[in-house]
Amino acid sequence: MQNYKYLGIDLGTTNSAVAVCEDGSARLVRNPRGEINNPSVVRVTDEGLVVGAKAYKHLHSDAANTFKEFKRLMGNRTPSKPDRHGKRWLPEELSAVVLKQLKEMAESQENCSFDKVVITVPALFELPQSHATAEAGRLAGFQQVELLPEPVASGLAAGWSETEAGKAWLVYDL
Repeated sequence: MQNYKYLGIDLGTTNSAVAVCEDGSARLVRNPRGEINNPSVVRVTDEGLVVGAKAYKHLHSDAANTFKEFKRLMGNRTPSKPDRHGKRWLPEELSAVVLKQLKEMAESQENCSFDKVVITVPALFELPQSHATAEAGRLAGFQQVELLPEPVASGLAAGWSETEAGKAWLVYDL
C-alpha cells in the first residue's frame, strides 16, 4: 500500500500556514524560526525577493518595496505601485511568491516534492478572486490546485465527517 502526503495551505491576508496531511492526520509545518504563522509579506531587494518575517520587519523602513495585504485585491487585476526595479505586481503574483516559499519549506522538511495543493479561500470569495488564487498556485509551481472554503476547512478540522451527516453544525469564521 502506497503512502500519500497532501499539502494544504491557508493563504492568509496577514499570515499564512502550511500543513502536510498523511495517513488521515495533519501536521503543521514550522518555519526556520519554529513558528507556524508566516507573514504574508513580500519585499523586493536588489538581491531578489524576501518573504515572511524578514520582509515584514521592513514594512516601514522600505515601504515602497514591501508588499502586504495583497490578498484583499485578488481578482481585480490591479497592479501594485512600481517596486525599486519598476515592476508592478499583480496580487496573484505576490501571492505566488508566498505560496512558493511555503511549498519549498514543506518540501525541504518532508524530503519530497508536492505538485498538488489545497488552498483555503474565504467563503465570500467570488469567481475572479478564486480564479486568481488558483492562478497564484500554478505560478508557485503547483500542477493541480484545489480550493476549499475556509468554513468548510474549519468544519473538517473540527471533526466533521460522513458519520456526522444530518447533524447541525455552526461554523463561524472570525
